[in-house]
Amino acid sequence: MRITQLTRALNLFLLVRLLQFLVSPAAAAATPMQQRRPQLLHSRSHAHQKRLTNSMAQMDETCDTPGGRNPDPGRDTGTDMQSAKAGAKCDIGVGRTNAKLSATNIAQKAASDAEQAYGTQQSAAAEVAHMVKQQLADRANAAAKAAEAALSGKQQVVEQLEAEIVEAESVLRQELECIASAQTNLNSAKMSASKAEEVMTAMQHGLKIAEENLSHAKATAAGAQQDYDEKTQLADVARKRIEMLKKQHLEYCNELQKIKKSAYKAFSAAAEARKKARERRTARSRRRRKRQHHQQEQQEQHDQLQQ
Repeated sequence: MRITQLTRALNLFLLVRLLQFLVSPAAAAATPMQQRRPQLLHSRSHAHQKRLTNSMAQMDETCDTPGGRNPDPGRDTGTDMQSAKAGAKCDIGVGRTNAKLSATNIAQKAASDAEQAYGTQQSAAAEVAHMVKQQLADRANAAAKAAEAALSGKQQVVEQLEAEIVEAESVLRQELECIASAQTNLNSAKMSASKAEEVMTAMQHGLKIAEENLSHAKATAAGAQQDYDEKTQLADVARKRIEMLKKQHLEYCNELQKIKKSAYKAFSAAAEARKKARERRTARSRRRRKRQHHQQEQQEQHDQLQQ
């Protein structure tokens, strides 16, 4: 009874630990992600705003420069080379056209930077979600291994009890054989005593010898009876032992089935977690390919506009 209570307590403990493994990582991972997301958005929006400000400043400098050229010779090397070959300066109309083209390029670059920032944000969120899923899968695998270890221990106890039952049954068979032999001896002794009584009655002149034989036969019968009683007691003890072992065997078999069910649930949870992780990686790969294809199309459009 005490073993059954300990086993039930162990099963409840394993189930509670499994629930803690599955719940605590999700809450711990979700809270930091929610706390970091506003900071990431603020920092990225601040960086994007700074790039837009720099781009507008460059556009203003380009518009204010005569001929639409950049005063810094390192920024517009291709324009300076064309001007050197032509040997003349552009007029005011050409300068305005170059300024408009520069403003268009700057606006397109700002839009591309914004899209890249948004893609980086989505990729970071996907990485955090994948990390949480992977941690849940690892925790489920650890819980499944713990349940498998408990299952192995119970299986060993059941096998040991089965071996003890086989040994007790062998002892019982030996004792039953001894009882049968003692019964045969008892019957023989009784027959000898009966014959001795008949001889004593029939032969008065052999009364003394018959009385001695009778006394000897009775002593032998008493010893056989005592031996029979002892063997019977041993057989009763063996029967009780077998009944107790069979009862324990049945209890451990029931507990073994419960542990197997718990282990199967843990294995199923681990398999489901791995499946979700694979689906998440597949979806993330598809989104990455789609984003790359979209960026390639935008780059081609951008090249066509520049041409």
